[in-house]
Amino acid sequence: MIARKPPPSARRSEAALATGTALYPAFRQYVPLDAPLTAQAVVAISTVTGLKERRIRELARRFRDHPVAESLASLPKGPKPGSRRGGPTVLAAIDTLIGEIHLRKAGASMKETARQVRGLLIADNGDYRFEASEVPSERSIERAIAAISDPVRARTMMGSKTRSAHEPHAGEYLSRGFLDLVQMDHTRADVILVDSVQRKELGRPWVTLLIEVRTRCILGFYVSFGDPSIFRCGRAIANAILPKHSLLQALQLDVDYPMHGLFKRLHADHAAAHRAQSFRSACLSHGIDPDVRPRGPAHFGGHIERLIGTMMAKMRLLPGATGANATKRDGYDAGAAAAMTIDEFERWFVRAICLYHAEPHAGLGGCAPAQAWAEEARSQGPLVPLGLDETALVRRFLPWVERTVKAYGIQIGYRRYWHTSLASRIGQKVMVHFDERTIQEVYPEVEGGFVSAAVVGHYPDVSLAEWEAARNERFRAGRAYQDNGARAEAARLIHANRSDVLSATAKTRRAREARKRAEREGTSHTRAPARATAEPASNWLPVAELGEDTWLKRIE
Repeated sequence: MIARKPPPSARRSEAALATGTALYPAFRQYVPLDAPLTAQAVVAISTVTGLKERRIRELARRFRDHPVAESLASLPKGPKPGSRRGGPTVLAAIDTLIGEIHLRKAGASMKETARQVRGLLIADNGDYRFEASEVPSERSIERAIAAISDPVRARTMMGSKTRSAHEPHAGEYLSRGFLDLVQMDHTRADVILVDSVQRKELGRPWVTLLIEVRTRCILGFYVSFGDPSIFRCGRAIANAILPKHSLLQALQLDVDYPMHGLFKRLHADHAAAHRAQSFRSACLSHGIDPDVRPRGPAHFGGHIERLIGTMMAKMRLLPGATGANATKRDGYDAGAAAAMTIDEFERWFVRAICLYHAEPHAGLGGCAPAQAWAEEARSQGPLVPLGLDETALVRRFLPWVERTVKAYGIQIGYRRYWHTSLASRIGQKVMVHFDERTIQEVYPEVEGGFVSAAVVGHYPDVSLAEWEAARNERFRAGRAYQDNGARAEAARLIHANRSDVLSATAKTRRAREARKRAEREGTSHTRAPARATAEPASNWLPVAELGEDTWLKRIE
């Protein structure tokens, strides 16, 4: 059976409550709460109220359970709220068909479902073939559909993000202190950006945000056109841990952004990058617990989801803003209106973050996140360990692969890398971290630190994605060359070569067999048969050399 909403409580009318109030003094006087109701008490109540004995005893039972005047008021007449009319078999069939037709993504409307369900139940050529009088009306079936509980609807008809608002979520995911809990998530920005050379449309960038739950401050961020990956997660976390001075100088911004620090727990969704071994090991090596939430509902990351909504709303002020949905941008070409490059957008985004920090926050009781951060940070010592190697931190959060050191160094993607420290580790496996922005060097982990191994040979200074794109293009060009006749020509040459080899092999085999037959047999006890004497060959002379023909005589 399908779970339905609890029926509403029966509401007594004002007249019924007045009747209960009139009966209350007599029942309070004669009905004992902890002893049986005597016959004398029934007679006394009947004399005062004029009620029959059966009604008096019924009201007395209700009065004992709830000794107030309301319990003596008459209940509304009619069927019990939440009850359904029909036989158990009919009701079970109705629920089955509702589940098949209505309770699914893109299910039919209630009215259409009711029409379909009733038709299937009474069809004389169908699977059920109930009598029409046994099946509830379409309106009753509609009421049964409307009474289905929200959690059931959410679980069967909605996506993970939508259904979260319709399901119960008991408890609270608490932060136990300052820099204890940080939530991270990624989203596409609601704005289209352009390239920095020709100012042509590129698309929507990805934005990664980290929020410190205690103070609601944006601890770190990262903007990129690339899809979320281990590399970009690592960059965002390094951005959150380290002070922002160098970042603000690179962006040429003069703003106050003091939020940084090494936190204890990282709460993220079930994305593959968050579950990757390299990412988790990098977090654990710095004392961060990578707490990946279960797959599905988004309510586990409510703080970061709400922050993303807040920041996306601010982006609707920008040229090229895409809006919340397709309906809101009807008739508006966001790509044609786009005007900002990724560098310009990142500068705007940092200012928007600082503006968010200065605004009152309802979750902080009206206090601004920057104010809450200042109060918490005042009682803390250094927010990052003293002597923290920033370069090592950034490289630790890079993706890595395991490679065996060969005599020529380390090979990654047909490229070889070498560093002198690898000479003594030939044959050993090492962890090699790589930066997706360049193929010029990688960072093998040697004796707890990182060395910079340069690429062997001449390679362009491009990113890994650009290099792989060029390799794929070259591979496609080679495959097109093969498809345009090279493969067929190669097949013809292979066939011709094989034919020559088979012919030469056959000739050699026949010649060897003939040579074997020409050789004599081995020595035996039996004498070999005598060979026939060969007659001398005739020596014929031409007629011209015979001279005179007097030698030719007629025989009589």
